[in-house]
Amino acid sequence: MSTPCRILLFALALMLMPVMASAQTSLVIVTNIYPPYVNEDVKNSFLPALFDEIGKEMGVRFDIRILPWKRCEQSVEDLDAWGAIPYTPTENRHKVFLFSEPIYVADSQFFAYRDPQTSPFSRPPLTYTDIGDLKRWRIGGIQGYYYEPIFAAAGINVDYALSERQNFERLKLGRIDLFPAATTVGWHLIKQLFPPEIVENFYTLEKPLIADATLHLMTAKDYPDNYALLERFNRALKDIQQNGTFAELVDQYGLVMRY
Repeated sequence: MSTPCRILLFALALMLMPVMASAQTSLVIVTNIYPPYVNEDVKNSFLPALFDEIGKEMGVRFDIRILPWKRCEQSVEDLDAWGAIPYTPTENRHKVFLFSEPIYVADSQFFAYRDPQTSPFSRPPLTYTDIGDLKRWRIGGIQGYYYEPIFAAAGINVDYALSERQNFERLKLGRIDLFPAATTVGWHLIKQLFPPEIVENFYTLEKPLIADATLHLMTAKDYPDNYALLERFNRALKDIQQNGTFAELVDQYGLVMRY
């Protein structure tokens, strides 16, 4: 090949590089503010940082968008987003969605508040045997969360609110007696909302609602090429777990290794 041809091909390659870079696949991921997994400072959060690393392994760019929880699930179902995080699989969700390998593992416990001015007998006990034992207590929750069918099957009436924040405030005010939440999320939010002298009055029941609950990426079954995308995602997740990147992120954001 002549020198002028080589120069022309080289120049053409330089011109195409920005086009090739911009053609990198972009996948929309929806979530909500959910400290410590997704903080108000979204980019400086565990899950967005984790997805940045997974995206590098996959050769894609993840576009993280913040939506209310109900809209997150609806956006995935409507194919406006590839996936939503973090979600726990349920029987009903499995009918519509596919789930990645676990991206994090966390316990879910019942939180309660020990008001110093009330009798100990008016507070929930430290543990329980069966979820039906909790029927006498006012339980708060968030509609659409994984535990909704659990309570319905047990015949337990739940007073639903819009957010974890509202439920912890109601718990402190005595408007509800128990509220189930991911242990890490619950304590993180309590320490944000209340002064230390109030924080020390919160406690959790010893028996978890769900032990070692797995959190996943949730995607729609009929998203284009989804099975191949999910396979690539799982492979990339495994790679960063094995090369130490996952452990570094867990440590950086103050979480605990559970996988």
